[in-house]
Amino acid sequence: MKQIKIMLFTLISSFTLMNTAFAEDFLTEDAIKTLFTNHSFDVINEVIGKDYKIFDNDKGQHFVHNPRKKKTFKVRKWWTDGATHCTSHPKRGDNCKKMKEMGDGVYHGISDGKHTHTLSNFRPGRDF
Repeated sequence: MKQIKIMLFTLISSFTLMNTAFAEDFLTEDAIKTLFTNHSFDVINEVIGKDYKIFDNDKGQHFVHNPRKKKTFKVRKWWTDGATHCTSHPKRGDNCKKMKEMGDGVYHGISDGKHTHTLSNFRPGRDF
């Protein structure tokens, strides 16, 4: 009986540690603001398989450049809601994602527990 209690305690402890470690991989609100504000970056929308160049300024404007159409959309907004990066879309509405650092300057956007966006190549200023 004692061995079962020890195994059960070990199992519960393992799950607790795994959940804590996973949660710590996500960026905080301050880290999101620092990473995105006045920076350009590259995005791959994993859901639709398309790439974009983005610029988020310090006024909450979210500029999306579509290299296939050579067009920049300027009517969008960005903000943080706690530890999430949120953007507006004129047709799809608002979308908030947790940001998970993957290493080597790559981040995954996680929406509803699913990896939906890959972000990389963050650089200061707008370059498109």
